[in-house]
Amino acid sequence: MLRFLVFLAFLVLGVHGIFGPEDAQYNETEARMLLNLAAAAYSLDATPCLQRTFSPTENQTLLTSFSVRCDFIGNPCAGYIVVSDALQQITVVFRGTKTNSQLLLEGWTTLKPSADFYGMGLVNTYFRSGHEKTWQYVQDALSIPQYQNYDVYVTGHSLGGALAGLAAPRIVHDGLRMSHQIKVITFGEPRVGNLDFSHAYDQLVPYSFRVTHAIDVVPHLPACVKDLSYTPPAGSDGSMPCDPVSTNGGYHHALEVWYPGNMTQGSPYMICTGLPKDEDFSCSNGPKVDLDDTTMGVWDHRNYFGVEVPAFGKGGCDPSMTFKGPPTKTGVLSLVSSVFGKKKR
Repeated sequence: MLRFLVFLAFLVLGVHGIFGPEDAQYNETEARMLLNLAAAAYSLDATPCLQRTFSPTENQTLLTSFSVRCDFIGNPCAGYIVVSDALQQITVVFRGTKTNSQLLLEGWTTLKPSADFYGMGLVNTYFRSGHEKTWQYVQDALSIPQYQNYDVYVTGHSLGGALAGLAAPRIVHDGLRMSHQIKVITFGEPRVGNLDFSHAYDQLVPYSFRVTHAIDVVPHLPACVKDLSYTPPAGSDGSMPCDPVSTNGGYHHALEVWYPGNMTQGSPYMICTGLPKDEDFSCSNGPKVDLDDTTMGVWDHRNYFGVEVPAFGKGGCDPSMTFKGPPTKTGVLSLVSSVFGKKKR
């Protein structure tokens, strides 16, 4: 019900904020292509997705893949890198959360950014650790002499989006590429760092979009510090915007692109340029996250552009695949079932 009301309010109040691909720098065709690559990261072999996503003339070739032990339990941080000589382009792709224990570890360590990230600000400790364990693969690929002038795309879904959010600014920070040579689009990315990191990121990576789906719960984690000077209107759900000056909690970087309804071809979306910057209160931050009824938020997190992202990637990005619709049950027990009910491969 919340998802429907959000979409209805968007249509009634926010029609002026609807953009088509021709109206903004955000390119939905580009985003859909990168979503396929982010999905492929959940598979043991990205090749079928690459073959279905690109034409032979684009000559997208797998350069390297990696999977490293990410924590003391042995959960992996993984991804792959592809290169196109025809497009003079390298794409770095990070995989999302792979196991239930990894989801729990991310949750416990995302309460507050506390790890310095090369003087750019504070970031989540788990994400910082994952970045350090995967960075060498990125650095090595971007340092190959024949590719040093190639532009770079960085993408990922969920945890993969968080790792993309750390790799991209470091690529520029370390001089591997200039700001205008890098593009980032992520899907369902959590808050990676604090306000200081957000400011540094936006300076280093100006072409960067965080795509969010309806009431996807993950982009709201960890919680930001709320702006206590704001008084919610009478009759509202009590939601409050993020504090635009506090450096104590999580704070998003990059421009949000919010799809308030479904994400099928032609669905409306908003380019979230309102305030607070990078935490636009008129977009996905507007509805209050109800932890007693987040089942739909988990479903929205798994489903982007009409596909269940992990399953789509494991299926080789086959466009004939079909997926289950939104859940009909809600509440805490349904949420637990939706997250932990199936064993992930």
